[in-house]
Amino acid sequence: MVEIRKIFILFVRGFKQSTRPYPALLPEFLMPFFFFIINSAAFQRVVDLPGFSHSTYLQFYAPVALLTAIFVSSGSTGLELVTDISTGYMDRLFLAPVNRWYIVFAKLAAVGVKSASLVAFMMILFTFFGASFQGGIFGILLVFIFAFIFAMGWAGIGLSLAFITKNPRVVQSSFIFFFPFSFITTSQLPLNLLQGWYKIAVQINPVTYVLEGIRSVLIKGQIGGTVFLGLIVAIVFAFVTLSIATWAFKRSVLH
Repeated sequence: MVEIRKIFILFVRGFKQSTRPYPALLPEFLMPFFFFIINSAAFQRVVDLPGFSHSTYLQFYAPVALLTAIFVSSGSTGLELVTDISTGYMDRLFLAPVNRWYIVFAKLAAVGVKSASLVAFMMILFTFFGASFQGGIFGILLVFIFAFIFAMGWAGIGLSLAFITKNPRVVQSSFIFFFPFSFITTSQLPLNLLQGWYKIAVQINPVTYVLEGIRSVLIKGQIGGTVFLGLIVAIVFAFVTLSIATWAFKRSVLH
């Protein structure tokens, strides 16, 4: 019980750090909403293309906006860690009677819960603009699991850079990874309407399978191979990035 209490305390601290000051959360709400409104309006005639099977582009794009929410809500994790390192908080924490792995685990759990909470809020908001979500309660829970796992995986990139460089400018620049990972996917058009090198790049990008898993649950109401493939890819992605973060953490502790 004592160990669980330590993890919980670190989790609460990490969650508060990622949500305060509250005005800093505004871009995390506005950015997914901005993409949702702008893209669903700009590309609404795409539904007339042969091979586009969705009723409205707004419906097609809603899962993309949810994925964007996961990206932006977990992207600041590295900067928060750099702040802890530069202020000496991390050094003091290393001297405390707490397992060092609890520090990383609690922080990642806080990131996952924050992202899942933002996704839940966005889903409610999008329904007021005409989006409808299928899959029932189980489908929605699956999307929260997607958000929790993928948020931790995406945070692993920032954590790795923070532990390795301890430089806020380097960690902040990692935001550039958001663009290829999020845009070179089926975010704008379904795979059957893509061609050439771009289609190959989309199929290589692991985020494509995460997006299609979310889309399959929420838009089609199907919980099958696409969903489970998306979950497997999200888990593998998280495993890879967090393995690198773990190595960087060990390296940081030793040095």
